[in-house]
Amino acid sequence: MKPMVSGVRHGMAKVAAVVVFVAVPAMALAGPANADDPPDPHKPDITKSYCPGGQWGWGHLAVCDGDKYPDGSYWHQWTQTYATGPKFYYDCVGGNEPLPGPPPPGGCAGAIPPAPPAPPAT
Repeated sequence: MKPMVSGVRHGMAKVAAVVVFVAVPAMALAGPANADDPPDPHKPDITKSYCPGGQWGWGHLAVCDGDKYPDGSYWHQWTQTYATGPKFYYDCVGGNEPLPGPPPPGGCAGAIPPAPPAPPAT
């Protein structure tokens, strides 16, 4: 005769397997809570070809920009494809293409910290 504990454990394992089998696909299919909200035009998404500020590429390089903020800064997403696969970069920049410069202090809606205050006069 088998011990009762083994049967209970086996039953609990079956229940757990059913819960995982049902819950995981449901979570995977559920979209984010704000799926109906329009995307932020300042934040590009190169994987979805969402580039409100412009998109270009050449060879193994692809660039995707968001809309500029009032201070001229903008999010700049780019990918470089290597033998091991693509690598993605996401930067706050300022200036113009093809080689943008650093953003102003406080750029990209405050993502870049403002310049530190000047030291007190002695």
